[in-house]
Amino acid sequence: MVYVVYIVLLFVLVANATNIAPYKPYVSVYYESKCPDSRAFILHQLQPAIKLLHKRITLNLIPFGKARSINNGYDGFECQHGPAECLGNVVQECALDVIKERTDLEKTAYVACEMKSLAGAQGSLECVEKANIPSNSVIECLSSDKGTSLQLHSEYLTKIVSPQFVPTVTIDGMFNQQIQDSSQEDLIDTLCSILQETKECAQYHNLMAMKYIL
Repeated sequence: MVYVVYIVLLFVLVANATNIAPYKPYVSVYYESKCPDSRAFILHQLQPAIKLLHKRITLNLIPFGKARSINNGYDGFECQHGPAECLGNVVQECALDVIKERTDLEKTAYVACEMKSLAGAQGSLECVEKANIPSNSVIECLSSDKGTSLQLHSEYLTKIVSPQFVPTVTIDGMFNQQIQDSSQEDLIDTLCSILQETKECAQYHNLMAMKYIL
């Protein structure tokens, strides 16, 4: 009888072990709406990485960078690339808040549109509408205190990291210079070095190997 109990217990433990959810790193990207380095990173590194690995990671996009609030936001914000960047940051912030329940693929596609066209920084909601985001919700956010509150929260998150370079990438809220440097060169390879054995990473490395051989 005891032997049977041990067998059942062993079966339960093995079953539970096989149902453990795989590790999904929490990837945060701190960037600015008009920063040339941010634009290049999002279009050429982040977008391809999310297309390949969106099922393997959780993404957090933080459009603030080296901006700073003035009088705790009551007098607006000062941004590295001027007032247009401040506008672009808050447009993206409001839009991302509206679509916070959507997939990382959808969020990244929206941000990539903004970074490529600079629509939000020019006062246009072209990318918002293209992404089927309710423009009235974004306008309401922009014209109320909500946009300011969202940017103040992004300022708080950014100050914790205190990025020396924008864009900055952190994993699980922790900054690592090696990860930061490698992510600027090859974000997919950087993330795959953390994820290790996944079919997506195997396919990527096989593709890179073929390109090298050919």
